[in-house]
Amino acid sequence: MSEKEEHDENVYDEEGQEELVDNDEISPEEEAFMRGYDEAG
Repeated sequence: MSEKEEHDENVYDEEGQEELVDNDEISPEEEAFMRGYDEAG
């Protein structure tokens, strides 16, 4: 698995989402949306 693929997978786990918010790559609202989507699925 390449580094990019590994990074892409990490955006779907809780740690990856928190890291994206901390780095201002996604907003807290986007993180909440992703969390709600995961819980609904």
